[in-house]
Amino acid sequence: MSGTAGAEPGSNGVSSEEVITEMARSAAAARPVPHLPPAAAGPPATWADLLFHDPPSPRRPSAVLRSPDDPSQAVLLAVAALHEGLAQHFAELPRRARLDWLSERLGIPRRPMEPDEVVAAFTVARPRRAEPAGPLIVLPTGTELRGGRTAAGTERLYATTDTLTLQGAEISGIMGTLATPDGDWTAVRRDRDASFAPFTRQAAVHRLDIVTDVLAFTAGAATVTVTFPGQDATALAGSTWQWSTPDGLATVLPGSAVYENESVTLALTGTCGPLMVDGEPLTFLRVSFDGDSAPARAFVFETGAVQVRMERDGVLPDGGATGNGSVDITREFQPFGPTPRRGDSFYLRSDETFGKPLDRLTLTFELLDDSGNGLMAVDYAAPLQQWYAEGLLAKGIDVIGKIPYKEPDPGIQWQRRAGGAWQTFSTAGRKLHGSRTADIAVGGTPLSDPADIAGTVGRFVRLFLSGGDFGWEDHLRRVARFAEEVATAKKPRAGDLIAPTPPTASRLTIGYRTLTVTVRDLRTRNGHAVRRLDLPGPVARPFRQPLDTSAGAQGTVALGFAKLRPDAVGGLSFHVRVTQAPACASLGRVHNVTWEYWSRADSWMPLAVLDGTKGLRQSGVVRTLVPADWAEGCADQGTETDRWLRLRTSTPQLVGEVLDIRTDAVTATYRSTTDPTVDRGPLTPPAAGELKGLLRPVPGVKVSNPVAGTPGRAAETDEEYLHRATGLVRHRGRAIQPWDYERIVKDTFPEVAAVRCLPHTGAESCAEPGSVALVVVPRSGERLPYPGVTLAERILARLDSVRSAHARPVVLCPLYEQVGVHARIALASGVAAAEARESLTAALDARLHPGSRGFADFGRALYPSSLTVFLEERPEVDHVRDLRLLPPHAELPRVVTDACRGLIASAGNHELVLEEVL
Repeated sequence: MSGTAGAEPGSNGVSSEEVITEMARSAAAARPVPHLPPAAAGPPATWADLLFHDPPSPRRPSAVLRSPDDPSQAVLLAVAALHEGLAQHFAELPRRARLDWLSERLGIPRRPMEPDEVVAAFTVARPRRAEPAGPLIVLPTGTELRGGRTAAGTERLYATTDTLTLQGAEISGIMGTLATPDGDWTAVRRDRDASFAPFTRQAAVHRLDIVTDVLAFTAGAATVTVTFPGQDATALAGSTWQWSTPDGLATVLPGSAVYENESVTLALTGTCGPLMVDGEPLTFLRVSFDGDSAPARAFVFETGAVQVRMERDGVLPDGGATGNGSVDITREFQPFGPTPRRGDSFYLRSDETFGKPLDRLTLTFELLDDSGNGLMAVDYAAPLQQWYAEGLLAKGIDVIGKIPYKEPDPGIQWQRRAGGAWQTFSTAGRKLHGSRTADIAVGGTPLSDPADIAGTVGRFVRLFLSGGDFGWEDHLRRVARFAEEVATAKKPRAGDLIAPTPPTASRLTIGYRTLTVTVRDLRTRNGHAVRRLDLPGPVARPFRQPLDTSAGAQGTVALGFAKLRPDAVGGLSFHVRVTQAPACASLGRVHNVTWEYWSRADSWMPLAVLDGTKGLRQSGVVRTLVPADWAEGCADQGTETDRWLRLRTSTPQLVGEVLDIRTDAVTATYRSTTDPTVDRGPLTPPAAGELKGLLRPVPGVKVSNPVAGTPGRAAETDEEYLHRATGLVRHRGRAIQPWDYERIVKDTFPEVAAVRCLPHTGAESCAEPGSVALVVVPRSGERLPYPGVTLAERILARLDSVRSAHARPVVLCPLYEQVGVHARIALASGVAAAEARESLTAALDARLHPGSRGFADFGRALYPSSLTVFLEERPEVDHVRDLRLLPPHAELPRVVTDACRGLIASAGNHELVLEEVL
């Protein structure tokens, strides 16, 4: 075929030969001919040497083919024009052949895009109190959420992965309990914005409240005896005794509690009265001790009943009254008035004393003189003898009507108000001065019922003058005799006109002793658990641990849900954010976890849960169904409100700190709008709070994301596919050699930055035949990156399907050797120290980060000189004057790490002394 043969004129009349010639001309002169050796002592042969007589030049811009009639010239001319494209094509043929062979012949699928994920938390506007609650709102799976705009300006959409019932609940409280054979501890979340460690070592309180109004008194002192029948009260020695007052709790002085057999005697001072406890006014004694004390460990105290008795002296009455009205007993007063008459009464009010069941009552009158001790200070025997001496009887005078006679002693009865009438319970006799004590036997009821006396309602006893009148009747007879003698011109006696002196008191005090009363209201607190013991009847161990520790330590994390709808049904979902524990913390241990709820039977019942937190070891969503018998309030958490569920575990050391809990939460994934095989999705997931709402708004419903999303993974590129598929061809989906384990983990989990396989290594030893340890370094910006629980579990699950039958894989954490640097650095001219300090510190942390070079140098030592070189290569640095490592590596020539698992990491405490140069 000639150079012009087959040439078709173009649209501009140019032949194809001319076109090809022009295409090849520019490149032919400088392009070597493949596989053609260069001429001796000359440059390599080019296409121009083969095709043209002379190469193009400014004087001769068009080259002339050597043999225009030779068919090969046209072929060579076409090859010269297509040489670059053909070379690239042939260079790619092996790669394309490998791709075709791996995908078409071996059928290895490409890894699709994995969308990023975000946690969406919803809130529901609550109706006003007068408005009825609306119907439950249920968001179906696939509900679309707006996540802002992508870099291309398109709407970023997310779709929920589960059906969500919006309950509108709030987390009202979080409580932790830890019980061990040595004691127990409790914790309560106080600050919503702070992390909460549920198993902090704050000793749990164990206490018994002995609730009875018998203990009440207003002022002064009291002696209380508490008896525990059939028990040794000395088991409570060393505990703290307190009593209630309206202003708070008062404490019995240390050492003043006297223990004797079944009883303990306490001295109370000041006052004892009702104190508000959980919204209820209670008068009580409290005995308590901490959970790590000896009584808490022993738990030997058991009781069937508790008995209380109180003794008081010097009690001042609340008031007094007579039939004529109130009497001011704070001043001198006459109990029966100035003219006592038979049937008179003195009413004495003491709500404290007479409102109790008494065993003994003592009234102490302090009189001004001897008034009231007898009828009169008159010797009745002398005038009687004189009248007989005068022979008055012989004169026929009516001696009975005229001679004074000694009347019977006045009888004073103590009476109480009961059954609507005054009932006598003791006789005091004729004297009032000093103390008069009555032993009372009126049962276990209060001594006196309330009564209205002289316009005052209170509890009274009265002193009733049942016989005699302290000489007033006799006085009236003598006055009559005096008048008769005056009228008959007889010699009257002046003494007949002396009136008797009525009893006059300057002070009145009360003393009493109550009956030994069996207390019917006993309340305990053990940790968070509050109980009101059922009495009468035997009570076993009022002081007890809240959890059974016979099998070892036990821990619970309880969550309270407030504002839950009364008609709540369906799903309950909440997101828990915790400080993720490294997987190495649970090596070789099974995290035993049970979720429970507090039922209306006042007990914990098991609850089926989909736990994305893996037992509160990592952040995740917890999903369950609302129990039908979920109770309002929980005695075990000491609350009468809210609904409670808890996580119970025998491995509390594996639980992380709780950072935040959001109810009505669900996960949502990026919804691709194009072909998922090519759509790379948003490379950066939404930051916290970036969700904008529902694509189709629902009235009263808002949505936000409390935490940043989890990055996804783009669809696999050709290079990534070749790398993974080639490795698959080598290990063939079986983990036999260490390389197989490492390659499978790296190819399966892009979040793994580095992995090292250690044969015959386990969690406890470097010589465990059959064990295969994988030291995993995740991709993380943290200073010390550790594999999390979920990553470790996923790795082990993946290896479980490819390992040999006898291999036992285990995920280990790296052993970091943390390094801190002290350096004196001369900065480059014009560099400010403030800016350089920040950039150099960040550079050092990045240089020492385990994944800074894209791989991990397991077992590699660090020389300080390498850091000097690194710093001096920085543009901010002129030179390093001095560099040394901080303790514990000071003065060491190099930092050595564990040969198998060791890695260098930054300690984050660098000390940089920077010198500025103008």
